[in-house]
Amino acid sequence: MRFSFYDSPEYKKTQSEITKRKHGEGVYEHLKRQVARTCEGKGCTHVFVVQSKDPKRFCSRSCAATYNNSRRQLSAETKQKISNSLTGKKYPSRRGVTRVPRVESICQNPLCGRVFTHERYRERVYCSNDCAMQVVGSRPTSPKASRGKSGIRPDIDPDIYFYSRWEANMARLYNYLSIPWLYAPKTFDIGGQTYTPDFYLPESNTYVEVKNYWNDYSRIRDMKFRESYPELLLEIVLKDEYLALEKKYAHLILAWEYKNSPVPATSSADLKTSKCSSLRNSSLGS
Repeated sequence: MRFSFYDSPEYKKTQSEITKRKHGEGVYEHLKRQVARTCEGKGCTHVFVVQSKDPKRFCSRSCAATYNNSRRQLSAETKQKISNSLTGKKYPSRRGVTRVPRVESICQNPLCGRVFTHERYRERVYCSNDCAMQVVGSRPTSPKASRGKSGIRPDIDPDIYFYSRWEANMARLYNYLSIPWLYAPKTFDIGGQTYTPDFYLPESNTYVEVKNYWNDYSRIRDMKFRESYPELLLEIVLKDEYLALEKKYAHLILAWEYKNSPVPATSSADLKTSKCSSLRNSSLGS
């Protein structure tokens, strides 16, 4: 327990005066005195200077490691004993935690089917990113977009299943501005994967993609689409443009969804209906 008198001004002043007097008498001079020493490392004759109170014996870490490691060499008999004692045990990691056992899985890419191993806690279904992209890239929407607030918006269309609030809000904006639109009407083959733009505007013959983020996956897909179909117009609505539209029109559209808006209720029957609608839209766009 620390006594309170240590914090009193009188005690601090007394100790300060004692320390100053000791310094004046040269009591602490030995702590500042420097000495020259010769490195004790094997084959090293380097001379270095340190304070006398410093127990340093080597001029560098390299010399210290060489000297100390030479004294830690284990005999062949000792190494064999350690090996025998560890046989059959899990290898410990540097954090002192045993490695997580690995399990075998079969790659879910129909074109692969390779057996691979992974940590038990990782729910991997593909052996590599290439295999994952071959399958995921064929879906109507990108992997992260499908994690948005998806569902049917009755105020827009009871048969369309949107994958995010942003897509739904863009549809509301088109309705407000009386711009005809189709949601994901056609899927394009872009070589090794497929791509389905979010909207098609028949009056301007333009496809529109709404993107909250713009990563390597999105950039590569966009480039491949433009190279494969140079005659088609594709507009990308990125975050800055979307937020500008939201600032301008959101207060005019009653059902506009924000970050904290509730997720629209979607039943399994609605989902089945939306899939049928998607097929019907695809047939119209093909």
